[in-house]
Amino acid sequence: MRKQIKIILLLNRLKAMNKNKSKSFKSLISKCALSASLLFCAGQVFADNCFIMVHGHGVQGNVQSPTNQPALDNWRSAEFSAYQGSEFFTSLLEPGDNYGIVGYDSTEQGGYPYWRDETAGEIARQIISIKGGNGDGYVHSHAGTQCAANDMFTVIAHSQGGAEMMYISGNSVAGSPYYNTAYTTSGSSPSVSTPKTVDFASAMNGILAIVTLGSPLSGTEGADRICDGSIVDGIIASLMGRNCYGDVEWLQTHNTYAVKNFVGTNLGAPVYVLGGYKAFPGAASASSGFLTGEDDGFINLASQMSCVGSGKRNLQNDLSEYNTFLGIPYGSPIFTCDNANKGTPRTFNAASIHTDHDAERNGGLITPSNTAIPDGVDCGSRQNMAGRINDCL
Repeated sequence: MRKQIKIILLLNRLKAMNKNKSKSFKSLISKCALSASLLFCAGQVFADNCFIMVHGHGVQGNVQSPTNQPALDNWRSAEFSAYQGSEFFTSLLEPGDNYGIVGYDSTEQGGYPYWRDETAGEIARQIISIKGGNGDGYVHSHAGTQCAANDMFTVIAHSQGGAEMMYISGNSVAGSPYYNTAYTTSGSSPSVSTPKTVDFASAMNGILAIVTLGSPLSGTEGADRICDGSIVDGIIASLMGRNCYGDVEWLQTHNTYAVKNFVGTNLGAPVYVLGGYKAFPGAASASSGFLTGEDDGFINLASQMSCVGSGKRNLQNDLSEYNTFLGIPYGSPIFTCDNANKGTPRTFNAASIHTDHDAERNGGLITPSNTAIPDGVDCGSRQNMAGRINDCL
């Protein structure tokens, strides 16, 4: 059934692209399940699924050897002892699933913003290679899971990786502001940098969906504080070894920097958004006290979701606000980041889950609670982000 639904999703996605719009997984599945297409697909030969994994900030992902594979390790390493030994793939993979690892330099020392050739350009080229059945060059701990050219492709992107994919997808459609273009110099913005043609359109061709996990689609207040905060913020940032390098500068919430303002009116693939809102374990939970509203210990929930308005605003009131009659609440919660109020085109809020930024990428919290989002893609059960993706597909 799962792979039948994937075929149906692909057929409907192609139809939606022709109409220059997209529907949510929920509406697609509910309509297709009643159609004759399901019976038609039942007799077909189904391709395997391939998850293309794009890591987040602070990873020297361009380094790769048989004994040093930080891009792959990012999905199974942990910052906190409570999550040691966990990995994302345990909850994600089902029999027949494959995956491909993308690695790029997202370190502060590298200092590459999401629009650089070393980031967006490198990610796009690796996606094209993985889709071509060339393998990812990494040693998989799961035998036989390299992707094939005839697989069905879904991109999973954590943290900064989601901003990278938004830039790529949002500039893979003709007429977009930076169509098929990354940049090769460290100018203060794309407009004063050297352009380089990168085939974003080919990278997005055949991608069923992009799933973002705790990604700063509207920037992060943490970057605001590092780059333009108070004296106290500066001292704390220095003690933590944080600096306003190019990549951090371009993760600020101001419209000058936020990736949602650097895409066109359409995306090359629909984006399904998962957000976390749990503080880090132990003393590190203090980081949440420096951020506005709900957050995953690092990024504001409002930024992680596809929202209009400030990436720093408090979402909890929206998540728990009900319509009232004579002061009596009724119906479902009002969520002002629903599909009628999204901040980026062709994006759909899937779920907000009680998990932190570290556990989002390594599956360290197996059964966190969650807050369902009306008009989002309310799919899956109360599982971690990896399991929720599996359920929703």
